[in-house]
Amino acid sequence: MNFTKLTLNNNRVTLIAILVVALLGAINYFQLERDSMPPYTVRVASVVSSYPGADPLTVEALVTEPLEEVIREMSEIKTIVSESREGLSVIIVELKVEVDQDQLSAVWTRLRNKVADLKPALPQGLYGPVVKDEDVGSVFGIILGVVGDGVPYKVLEDYAAEVRDDLLLLPDAAKIKLGGVQAERIFVEYDDKQLARYGLDAGKLRNIISATNVLFPAGEINLGRQRIALEPSGRFQSVDDLAKILIPITSGTTVYLEDITTRIYSDYVSPREKMVKINGKPAIALFISLKDGANIVRLGEEVDAALRLLNSQMPLGVEVVRSASQDQVVDGQINDFLINLLQSMVIVLVVMFIFLGFRTGSLVAALVPMVIIVSFFFLGLLDLGFNKVSLAALIISLGLLVDNGIVVSESILINKNKGMSTFEASVYAGKILFIPLLISSLTTSAAFLPFALAGTPMGEISSQLFWVVSSTLLGSWILAFTLIPLLALWIVKSEKPGKVKKERLMDRYMDKANLWYNGVLVRVLMRPFLFLGFISTLFILAVFLVKFLPFKLVPDSDRNLVTVDIKFPSGTQIEHTVKAVDEIGDFILNRLLVHPVDAKDQPGVLDFSSFIGEGPEPYDLGYFKNEVNSGYAHMLLNTTGDVDNDFIIAQVDSFCFNHIPDADIRVNRLTGAGASGTPVEIRISGNDPEKLALLSGQVKTHLTGIKGARNIGDDWGPKMKKLKVDIDPQKARRAGLTNMEIAQALNTGFSGMKVGDFYEADQQIPILLKSGNSDAQDMATVRAFNIFSAAADRSVPLAEVADVHVDWQFSKIIRQDLKRTMTVEAYLESGYTASDIFKSIAPWMEAQQETWGNGYSYEFGGEDEDRNENLGAIFSNLPLAFFIIVILLVLQFNSMRKATIIVLSIPLGMIGVVAGWYIGGSFVSFFGILGVIALAGIVINNAIILIDRIDVEMAENPAIDPRDAFVQAANNRFRPIVLTTLTTSMGMLPLWFSGDLLWEPLTLAIIFGLFFATLITLLFVPVLYRLFFRISFRDYQMKTNE
Repeated sequence: MNFTKLTLNNNRVTLIAILVVALLGAINYFQLERDSMPPYTVRVASVVSSYPGADPLTVEALVTEPLEEVIREMSEIKTIVSESREGLSVIIVELKVEVDQDQLSAVWTRLRNKVADLKPALPQGLYGPVVKDEDVGSVFGIILGVVGDGVPYKVLEDYAAEVRDDLLLLPDAAKIKLGGVQAERIFVEYDDKQLARYGLDAGKLRNIISATNVLFPAGEINLGRQRIALEPSGRFQSVDDLAKILIPITSGTTVYLEDITTRIYSDYVSPREKMVKINGKPAIALFISLKDGANIVRLGEEVDAALRLLNSQMPLGVEVVRSASQDQVVDGQINDFLINLLQSMVIVLVVMFIFLGFRTGSLVAALVPMVIIVSFFFLGLLDLGFNKVSLAALIISLGLLVDNGIVVSESILINKNKGMSTFEASVYAGKILFIPLLISSLTTSAAFLPFALAGTPMGEISSQLFWVVSSTLLGSWILAFTLIPLLALWIVKSEKPGKVKKERLMDRYMDKANLWYNGVLVRVLMRPFLFLGFISTLFILAVFLVKFLPFKLVPDSDRNLVTVDIKFPSGTQIEHTVKAVDEIGDFILNRLLVHPVDAKDQPGVLDFSSFIGEGPEPYDLGYFKNEVNSGYAHMLLNTTGDVDNDFIIAQVDSFCFNHIPDADIRVNRLTGAGASGTPVEIRISGNDPEKLALLSGQVKTHLTGIKGARNIGDDWGPKMKKLKVDIDPQKARRAGLTNMEIAQALNTGFSGMKVGDFYEADQQIPILLKSGNSDAQDMATVRAFNIFSAAADRSVPLAEVADVHVDWQFSKIIRQDLKRTMTVEAYLESGYTASDIFKSIAPWMEAQQETWGNGYSYEFGGEDEDRNENLGAIFSNLPLAFFIIVILLVLQFNSMRKATIIVLSIPLGMIGVVAGWYIGGSFVSFFGILGVIALAGIVINNAIILIDRIDVEMAENPAIDPRDAFVQAANNRFRPIVLTTLTTSMGMLPLWFSGDLLWEPLTLAIIFGLFFATLITLLFVPVLYRLFFRISFRDYQMKTNE
């Protein structure tokens, strides 16, 4: 049954079905999720263990290595990267891309079981290991700050908690975390000499406090028909309860704890572990994440409404402000893309009316908006949303979808002019074009299939192109045989007998172009090998030139945001980090801060936030949170615009270089989604840390001489100073002390020892026993520190039993896949790419490795690794896509020769692509390669239509010279193919002119590649057809001249 005939005979049902789907699409438009980029699966978890007091080498040997050995037994593991530092082990576990989203929970559960089984074999005193996989991949796109200059931190925390509770009621808010909250403690401060007078020491005091403050089950009893739990008292209800503990002393009496200690008080940990500042003022941050399937723009509107109410209730001096606003970024990007989409639709419609006239143009013009609206229905059906990729896919589809409409409309009008009725012409078009257009749509979709099958981050991000393009082409194919025939019955009227049809101006120009093409085609068909040689030469030249183009996997984010990462050596006092942050903040306030009113005229910073000791929660796909470190800070600078980012980076970078030379400070844009954090990474692996430091130093020195590299450093950082306490066992025994007693006494005296917990509402506050002399910490204080010996009944100075001296150690030890690895890192100057750096240093690295000796090797990471991984996943699926395309072509034509002709035409589009990249001053990128593959789909589509027309023309006109039928078929397809080229390439212009570097290589590939691909289809395909089917044109020119 002819599909078109069926729909025309049931036109009312057809029209209602189309309108219902369109209505659902229109509804979906307002409900679809909006985001900057599509989400992707993050297959990463961390295993964190705390081993207080252990140096990095000890942590590595006793904690990290045993855990790594157990983790590597899991077959799903891709890479294991560990960091061992003072008292802490962090192991980052990444899974293979073959692990699906729904398998992650089971894999992480197995990982937890494995590390739990190892726990008994790990050293005593270890906290953990803990597997952290929650919130991995989550984005807290909106960051707020409760700011109060001169307001106590406790007050800010209370207000922030109230704000969090109110915002959690918002419909689209998922989680809200607080940042900059200080750790509260209850301190029991003592004096060693005073305790000694009562026959006490810190150890005895700890035991008494711990035994008094109990929270322990006392069993259950049967009371009547019920079983009742027994709950003994003993837990501290207030700080006064702690102060009133009775302590037995040597005289046989008891005294209150407060009588024998210096003071008992509640305060924050000093020095502070982390803090937040907004525009240089103290703040508490609130990180807000979005519910699954919700709309980030709508969440932003909800937050704004809530803030207006909350700020009206805040006291003077306290304010809730925005720090990062992904919702505003997404809203702007989506609106810009929708405008680009609308502009593209207008351009396509204008081209249609100019070249096809009102009647045919109206048929195709109706198809375009209807397919776009229907595509919104498919977006909802496939659980996709509005983002830069899905909207770009719609723009790409615009030029493709009109091809179906053009071919069907022209077929109806041509057969109408041959004497058929509009109904008969429509049914005939459905009969001869239904399968060819389906095959052409499927082959175009198959070209995008490798992106849908790649499991890498970039593959998942770009997979929406496959789904959107496929659904749009499917909608276009269905509507071409339903909506267009229906409209043709209403619009295309029969001409009155004897009426002379007026020739349109554009038709005259197209006729002249067609005549020119006819002459060129005949000449090429007469000299096929000369033409093939010319095309082959251009193709070889293009392949040769492409390697000189810069490569950048994904451009940096175009968000109006600059980040400043400040890294001091591990162990740096947080006060020193705060001082550096304040210096940068003062520079911004005095030199770069711009009022929003002046933002259009003056480049600068609108506001800035500082996260000290701990980075913020992930606020963008291009940012990854760091572990707590007193020597680390992360700053967010909201700038006046993306175009001003380079100016801001240069200004801040120069200031930091000249004024804060002892820190590793990196000022950058956010990286693009799916890319690694550092563009240039050179990983050097080996066993000896000292040699690794030497080799990485040589690499860093060489990198400084390479143009384009900046902010060069390594991930281990400089060595850190520590005080080594070498205990003399014999002296310690004579003094009646053990190594454990000495270590505990030092910990209690200088850091404080936990002796219990105090519970207040929903808070659990540790109780610390601490020496009153702990604030005066220097070498003399340490050596003179008194340790009470119960056996000798006296206080023993530390210098009497141990030697205290300065030692140096690596602040951290990093391992990659069980090998010690030091990574040299570098960022890029404006105008340079990572591939430029890798190309420059690769020969030198190869020569240097020969001198390193056995056991030492290097590999490139960063963008080079990302490129190999992401493109490798795409290219590995190309054979499947190629196989599907060949099968479809063979099914369509039942001929391997015709399928071969089409396949051979695919790669030649590279000639125009490379020319476009050079003309546009662009670069090769992941999405640029995607553009090449999209171009291949268009080339296939055009070639199918042309070859199918040649077959039809020869079959329907057996009486005429086959060569005439051959040329006539090419002429008949000249206009549709040219129009497809114009609509597709011109429809891409708004996306190119938008200035988004993410899409520039793709748009140039399609625009310029398509112009050359048109020549391929119109000349190269006929030449191959002529050769493969041995159609001689030796004397054809003489016949046409007669």
